Amino acid sequence: EKQRRADELRSQEVFMKRSTGIHQCTVCDWEFDEKKGDSFMIGGLVKPDTPFADLPSNYRCPTCRASKDQFQEVTETIPGFEVNQGYGLGTNSMTSGQKNLLVFGGLGAFFVLFLGGYALS
Repeated sequence: EKQRRADELRSQEVFMKRSTGIHQCTVCDWEFDEKKGDSFMIGGLVKPDTPFADLPSNYRCPTCRASKDQFQEVTETIPGFEVNQGYGLGTNSMTSGQKNLLVFGGLGAFFVLFLGGYALS
């Protein structure tokens, strides 16, 4: 019974993937950022804020000329149960890096505030 329950919970733990808006060429590792486009490159015609899906099918990597299907979407993994992502104060949908920044940034701010108390006396 205990093993069955553990297997059931393990199957529910689905790591949510969130798109970053970046697509990486698998041939040369050049990154297409939807926010920037490729107009900053020599000969680049894609304007900023153009979704990758809206690029023409004959789009090529500006550095190695690989075809559009050679690009892979870069995603962030958000750990935890997918059904719990909407709960809390927004911290359930944070990546592990964002949570670390929040925790250690809070500790750093407390430390500075604590030392500031000594400066007042």
